[in-house]
Amino acid sequence: MKLPACRIAAVITAAAFLLSACCLYRGDFVSLATPEQQTEAIRRYCSADETVVSLQAVLHPAVVHDRTIGSTRVLVFTDREIPRLLGSVQFRRGIFGGWQPIRASYAAGPVMGTETLKNQEGIRIVYAADCPPEVASYRVQANPDQPDTLMVEGTVDGPAFFHVYETDRNYFPSLHLYGADGTELDRRDYLAADPDVPSPGIGSAETNLVYWVCGGWLVIGWLIVRYLWDGGRSRPVTNPAAGD
Repeated sequence: MKLPACRIAAVITAAAFLLSACCLYRGDFVSLATPEQQTEAIRRYCSADETVVSLQAVLHPAVVHDRTIGSTRVLVFTDREIPRLLGSVQFRRGIFGGWQPIRASYAAGPVMGTETLKNQEGIRIVYAADCPPEVASYRVQANPDQPDTLMVEGTVDGPAFFHVYETDRNYFPSLHLYGADGTELDRRDYLAADPDVPSPGIGSAETNLVYWVCGGWLVIGWLIVRYLWDGGRSRPVTNPAAGD
């Protein structure tokens, strides 16, 4: 049975709206299946354009850690051209797959980083890519003179590590590094950022907007497809309250 031209047009229109909605969704929720996709996602979210003056650096990222914690995925990276750069990007899992970047930060100089997960504030991570051997342990603590402000502490188990903690404390954090004898190391030597390299904090607002845009787009498509399927004729309005 041959379909009328109007219904063929409806099928083509439906396919076009579905494809475009998928493209809109994939523009926000990217694949991180390969190293190439991971570095491209970091560049798109964190890197400046080489031709534009920006508060961000021009990045050439190399992923050091890739960890998934619940619905959040964290990529920790260094840079192939900027010495001692250390950064991280947080992604959240999409309803229909893919990963949406929601938070990032990086700086050149610090040997270690720490942060909470944006969508899981009770989770704190501590990470490093090339921690010097003289650093034996660390504490994330608002004030070393006040024990109640300690959030997490841990032992350095190698130059590259990624530690995950659950904590109900989320004071303004400060990272403190210690040697093997327990002496605190001078943060200026290990945690100070190079002022000549941008060290931005990046965050995403309206992260659910893509769902509303795709939903609205599909509703418009459904109305158009319905109109075409009916050959341009309006459907009669029935009154269920009318009597027999």
